[in-house]
Amino acid sequence: MESRPLKGVVADEIRNRIIVGALGFGERVSDKDLATELRISRTPVREAILQLQSEGLIVVRPRSGTFVFDLSAEDLREICDLRGLFEAGAIRMGGHQHDRMISALTARVAEAALALEAGNFARCEELDTTFHETLIELSGNKYLIESYRTISDKVCALRRRLPRTRDRMAAAIAQHRRIVDLIAVGHTDAAAEEITLHVRNVHVQLTAQPPVAE
Repeated sequence: MESRPLKGVVADEIRNRIIVGALGFGERVSDKDLATELRISRTPVREAILQLQSEGLIVVRPRSGTFVFDLSAEDLREICDLRGLFEAGAIRMGGHQHDRMISALTARVAEAALALEAGNFARCEELDTTFHETLIELSGNKYLIESYRTISDKVCALRRRLPRTRDRMAAAIAQHRRIVDLIAVGHTDAAAEEITLHVRNVHVQLTAQPPVAE
């Protein structure tokens, strides 16, 4: 931690607050308040804000202020549509390392099922994210992986705004398991369709959540 530039440490702290919802969509971000809280000068905070602005997580409005990104209903639809395309594409591209994909995804589903059984919803959320990121990583296409990273933090932030209920998490795990089963038996197109449906279901749930602006 100490060997890293302070700007990067602060950027990670702000990014994590956005992802977990400690900083809400559209919320004002004060470099002065953050510097005071973190007991550092304002310079690395401002540098971190500029980095997060380039990543699309922070919006700086002249003569207005600095804010966490916000999403209109159209923005939300477009992110979910793009995510669906990325993940369906990853399934179709991952055939050259089929066994590795099956093994990795099966492990994620099993871990999530055990976490749910133990009532550890936070762990379920982590493994949900890991399932989808593993799928992307095992596509084997570096351009797809790099492109997905441009929206991955926003996807994580949106996922954390979903209702944390046993029924929702159980349904997600069941759908993940079906996706893995379809890949395992070589039904690649059906698996791609299933994950597209999975992302659409997430979109439907998110449109009912108050943090998303109209």
